Amino acid sequence: MSFETAGDQSTRPPGGGFDFGLVPSSQQAVEGEPPPRRSRRRRSGPDGQLLIRTLGIVGLSVALIAGAGLAAWSAVRSSEDAVKADSAAFCAELATTPGVLAQAGFGWPTEVADLPTTVASMKAYQERWSTLAEIGPPTIRADLRAIATAAGTVAASVEASQSINRQGNLAAIDTVTSQTVVPAWAAKYCE
Repeated sequence: MSFETAGDQSTRPPGGGFDFGLVPSSQQAVEGEPPPRRSRRRRSGPDGQLLIRTLGIVGLSVALIAGAGLAAWSAVRSSEDAVKADSAAFCAELATTPGVLAQAGFGWPTEVADLPTTVASMKAYQERWSTLAEIGPPTIRADLRAIATAAGTVAASVEASQSINRQGNLAAIDTVTSQTVVPAWAAKYCE
């Protein structure tokens, strides 16, 4: 065992313990320079980098949502314009009898006339709605065909029975026409 001499004490670290070199490399002093000072004090206020990133993400999200909304609106508008273009011939033909969709049975013939004239009027009504079914937009063609079919059925019944039940015939046609979307369609696309 050896005892220290006065010359050995200068190499010893202050505090009197053994130094095993377990100091982190960031705290080790470089020879000739003072040891780096570590500040434990935080800066006050928001972190600038975090604020910039957050604003960038929010801005990008808003731009993406606005772009998607604009694209969806444009697609709907384009689709509506295409439907309106498909309805042009139907609307033009329907305009030849203004107010017909507001009438009972969409203008079903109810005037008092003899049997041949009444049957001819019913067949003209059927032909008109058959024509509208051919030129009408695809979405309402089934409704237009249903009106034409009902008119043909009533006309055939009157012709076969040789009797006219004006109120009953109108009620039969009105049952079909009241279930169609033709008035709503015309109000939306035939303006």
